[in-house]
Amino acid sequence: MEQKRFVGIDLGKRTYEMKIIGINGKVTGTNGQTNPSGRKLLYRKLLATDRVAIEVCSLGMVMAKEIQKEVGCEVVLLNPSQLVLIYRSLKKNDKEDALKLARLVQKYKNEELPKVELPTEHEENLRQILTEIRQLKNDRTKEINRLHAIFVECGITEIKKKDLATIDNRIKCIKMLKGIALAQAERILKKLELVETQIEEVEELLDKEIDGDKNIEKLTEIPGVGKQLASAYVAFIGDGSRFPNASTIGAATGLVPRLDMSSTVCRMGHITKCGNKNLRTLLILAAWSHVRSRDGGALKDKFLYMTRFQSKGKKIAIVAIARKLAELMYILLKNDTSYEKRPSPTISQLVDKAMKFAS
Repeated sequence: MEQKRFVGIDLGKRTYEMKIIGINGKVTGTNGQTNPSGRKLLYRKLLATDRVAIEVCSLGMVMAKEIQKEVGCEVVLLNPSQLVLIYRSLKKNDKEDALKLARLVQKYKNEELPKVELPTEHEENLRQILTEIRQLKNDRTKEINRLHAIFVECGITEIKKKDLATIDNRIKCIKMLKGIALAQAERILKKLELVETQIEEVEELLDKEIDGDKNIEKLTEIPGVGKQLASAYVAFIGDGSRFPNASTIGAATGLVPRLDMSSTVCRMGHITKCGNKNLRTLLILAAWSHVRSRDGGALKDKFLYMTRFQSKGKKIAIVAIARKLAELMYILLKNDTSYEKRPSPTISQLVDKAMKFAS
């Protein structure tokens, strides 16, 4: 049997703490800087036979790639949100955390750990582009809110935020302002023009990145699923090979309810909101579009059944549809199949289905 050392690396903003459990069980440690030169010194202390554990983060993913390239040893990226209960302790510091990470990879196999797979270069590019688009759109929304606030402060309440969505409308609206308020509005218009230009540039970059991606093309065949959701799904979920079945997708996207179980009592709470927030938001927006589409099919049927015959609120129902939509996307990619469009049922057909379920 091959002898291995088990290594835990706890990362801070500028420093790291490393603990090594040797072949003889002896624990040694070291620390250093996380800058490029400090990381090179760290890699020289590792062996090709080591098994290294790092909590997943931006720097952690960078280091995992560098370690695999320069050292060639096994690196296990662990989900920190699922590690809290595993090694919760009253004694907590960087040295202790590094040792606990080393103990985890010493004791458990990969399938027993909350392991996170490294994204491919294409997935990493998509993540960066989508993050920038989200940030720029948030900036645009903030500036429109500021512009709208100027109108309200001047007593011009008939102007709504949707009236400020386009450049032409903004130019027309600010003619109603005078003095300092007009000067402030003009400065905001310049910021909005710059932000919207940047959004267009980044969206063009996204189009180039997804050009020829068959998985994204397959997902956009689903009613309500646009290129941004399809791109986010591929970026954070991949082609489905990382997940054993469709039911695990709900947990990965944070669209499953929290469970509070004690003895025979089982209570369901709000959704867990694990995973990427942007992906979850896009799934819910797509679910609304899907259930309003003529080609919504089975998911639209489910939404109508939940809201009309089960007395579920629309917000609760749409979260369930978003989860099912994520599972549908997984199935299409996993089985390499296309979306089959089906006509929506009439009200009488829905009533017949409800009667069958009730009986």
